[in-house]
Amino acid sequence: MKKIILIFILGAFITSSNAQDLDKFLEGGAENGEKLLEGYLEPAFVGFGYALNSGWYNTGKPHKVAGFDLTINANLAYVPQDAQFFKINPADYNNMTTAPAENGQTSYPTIMGPNLEADDIPYLVFDEGTEDEIRITAPTGLGMEESLGSNFVPAPSVQIGIGLIKNTELKLRLLPEQTFGDPGEQFTTKMFGLGVLHDVKQWIPGIKNLPFDLSGFFAFNTMKNSMEINADVPDQIGEFNVSGTTLQGIISKKLSVLTVYGGVGFSTSKVNFKMKGTYDGIPEVDPIDIEYKNGGLRANVGARLKLLIFTFHAEYAVQKYNTLTAGFGISIR
Repeated sequence: MKKIILIFILGAFITSSNAQDLDKFLEGGAENGEKLLEGYLEPAFVGFGYALNSGWYNTGKPHKVAGFDLTINANLAYVPQDAQFFKINPADYNNMTTAPAENGQTSYPTIMGPNLEADDIPYLVFDEGTEDEIRITAPTGLGMEESLGSNFVPAPSVQIGIGLIKNTELKLRLLPEQTFGDPGEQFTTKMFGLGVLHDVKQWIPGIKNLPFDLSGFFAFNTMKNSMEINADVPDQIGEFNVSGTTLQGIISKKLSVLTVYGGVGFSTSKVNFKMKGTYDGIPEVDPIDIEYKNGGLRANVGARLKLLIFTFHAEYAVQKYNTLTAGFGISIR
């Protein structure tokens, strides 16, 4: 479980010393564990969905026919303050109660919450009053705000843009299946995304000669990941899959080597996390299957600097999880 969180969610931004002991959540059985993990992991998975939907464009002007660009982005989805903790209602669980931390704290840190000491985290009590009673503190957060000064979920993207007829551009994100790591700890990932940028100003009488670009944009993106959890138990597999769509109107203006742009639209994402296989003390096979769905309005502003064929850009998107994108690439025609 530790390696799943390291690779799937925060990658190179998190070191092994920050890994969390999520197995604690399974002490009360699969049903309780799934609900607890759902609340604990939500901001990381939801943030990843918002981040992966970002960075699709840096101008509202499509390439000319046979024009081309290759762009690399770093997308950071910032986690809201209210997503750093989650509440637990014991009535929603089987044979589980809660007890405040020694300092009176009653909310539990999510994975994107602060890194608290064990005495500052409320207790989970399973099978209270019986011979099998288990009293534990839940995992703490990664504490990114304290260690890095900001609380975000990263998602990289690499894409190609190709100019077509009728002022249309096709954008492609493609990562063939890749496997990394040693046997028993192998991580597999693949991604596919497709977007279309189309100049709509050409179809609107009276504005097609005005000095700005106006386009519509639609894209969908999928990413599938899996990892072997335990080298000694081959059937223990963790899966993390995300899909998303983006629909936006884009306006941009070129000022010499600088292009400023903005967009308004809608984005959706669906994230699924599974733990497959058999686990000690858990009679159910494939005990964890969690899904998050999100969608809402999205508005962004950004700027691109083009020097010869090289481009550098940055943008900020306002949505449920605000997103910062920075990237560079090459662009021809």
